[in-house]
Amino acid sequence: MNRKIDKKIFLKNIDIKSFHTLMTKLLTTSMLLFSIFLGYSQSKFEIKKIGSQYSMEQLSNAFGGADFCGSFFPTKRNLIVLNDGSEVELKSGNELGSEGIALSNSCLLSDDTHYVISIWSVSADGYLMRGFDSNAYPTEKEYYHFNNLEKQ
Repeated sequence: MNRKIDKKIFLKNIDIKSFHTLMTKLLTTSMLLFSIFLGYSQSKFEIKKIGSQYSMEQLSNAFGGADFCGSFFPTKRNLIVLNDGSEVELKSGNELGSEGIALSNSCLLSDDTHYVISIWSVSADGYLMRGFDSNAYPTEKEYYHFNNLEKQ
């Protein structure tokens, strides 16, 4: 059985204003999702796990405002674990280069560099903080904003 659809009847049943509104919302949502994806893909870090204390927004803002020059490995990611169990990875120099983000050679470490044991946290002001476990070291260590070198 072959049915013909009368185009005039079909078009009369569609409210053009509703169709336009629906298409506008669909396009706007698609553009928003694409810009979020693009924004996250253009960052120098990737949040792998949210812990018990900090939200995705707090972590994004703290890591987005921090200067990690001297913390990137050329071919592997640098894992940072915060005091609440959150896990954030700094992308490798190779990954950043393939995403169009150029790093100075002075910002890269050797892949076999080992860090001291650090306690990472986000301050009430939203700054990324790095401290040291005093039990792990024989000398006292200072607590610094990771965004600058001033003592806190």
